[in-house]
Amino acid sequence: MRTIRLLCALALACTACSAPAAENTLCTAGFTCTTLHVPLDRERQDGPSLDLAVIAADNVDAPRGVLLLLTGGPGQPGVPLLFNLQRNVHPDVLREYRLVMFDQRGTGPDGIDCPSLQETVGGSDFLTPPATAVDECAQQIGSGVGYYGTPDTVDDIEQLRQYLKVDRLTIDGTSYGSFTAAQYGLKYPGHVQALVLDSVVPHKGFDPMGVDLMAASAGVLKAACGQDPACKTDPVADLAWLVQHGVSGTDLMETLAVASLNSVNPSLKGIPAILHSARSGDDTALKEMFQRTTSKGLPYDTLSAGLHMATLCSDLRFPWSGKPDRKTALDDAVRRLDPKQLYPYDVATARDQLMIQGCLRWPADRVSTYPAEQELTPRTLILHGSNDLFCPLDWARWEKAHARDAELVVVPGSGHSVQRDPRGKAAVREFLLG
Repeated sequence: MRTIRLLCALALACTACSAPAAENTLCTAGFTCTTLHVPLDRERQDGPSLDLAVIAADNVDAPRGVLLLLTGGPGQPGVPLLFNLQRNVHPDVLREYRLVMFDQRGTGPDGIDCPSLQETVGGSDFLTPPATAVDECAQQIGSGVGYYGTPDTVDDIEQLRQYLKVDRLTIDGTSYGSFTAAQYGLKYPGHVQALVLDSVVPHKGFDPMGVDLMAASAGVLKAACGQDPACKTDPVADLAWLVQHGVSGTDLMETLAVASLNSVNPSLKGIPAILHSARSGDDTALKEMFQRTTSKGLPYDTLSAGLHMATLCSDLRFPWSGKPDRKTALDDAVRRLDPKQLYPYDVATARDQLMIQGCLRWPADRVSTYPAEQELTPRTLILHGSNDLFCPLDWARWEKAHARDAELVVVPGSGHSVQRDPRGKAAVREFLLG
């Protein structure tokens, strides 16, 4: 779906580097492509392995070392997005650092491709997945289904650091990439020069029912309306009314979150009018927005829905964790929800979240384990946009409170992926070169 690729700014892929390349192969001017061979299970070094594509700038002697860019999702690759994402990095930074990206396990052209799941939810965090599509994907991945958690990727990064023959990495991660970067910083703090965490997913994890995000939505919508002189309605009340009268809460969360991308409509301009028109009986513009502003339709090599599910179901903690009857445990958790904390959404929206309905059926073969130390010690820049509807601003504040040497920069009116905003790019330049 062409519109989706534009909206998520995932086009401009390096086709010459889109497949895993041979060791130290020139793949485009100024960069070398490499294949990193990693074990699927690090406790079975002689077992199945994965080939992860890597691309690295040729300025091996860059004075400030390696800058590793981590993409989000989980499910986005790295190598095909190089030429898109390096535009978010200030040219002065690119001169001082050696830029490196890689395809995290399960992503890219050789990543996990679950056709039914990909077709129905694409790269969404919110849309309710069909049960059959979830089951088919888990069966397709098979016995390796539990080896796509963030701790596995963290150890892949450590292997990449050793391959690059550098003592320390500077890591810049956006969205899920911020979570991965922080987890590396917790496990291998001595090998981190600095961290940039953009549009933060807190390293403690988050509630898979999306309660934090639902609660934060009202403030973001009110603020966006207040910044637009043409907005004369109450978008929060209109959104609540739509949810209460049969419009899918998960569809609304999906379209509003995608709209908040800095490559789409971070000011959320025009959205209050669309919500109000739908409440007044004309839902034409709302339906068009659902079709146009969504991550549904993304191909697997742009964001793998199967890897997305495998990682989240391993990483997160669910109401049924450790309990034999998942459905009863979920029912109990749903009954304990306070509808006031979910406003302008509702309990059904919480229960229908992709992570809940998908992971409810996902095999519990292996659960991610995290470092005991939960204070982030490396020097860290935390970037967040005030209008982000993927990650609540409170997540960035929590991260700041649990980091020893961190600076939090909140960019007013900016959305998700702050380095796409010139103010975010400038903040990173100052941090990395100051």
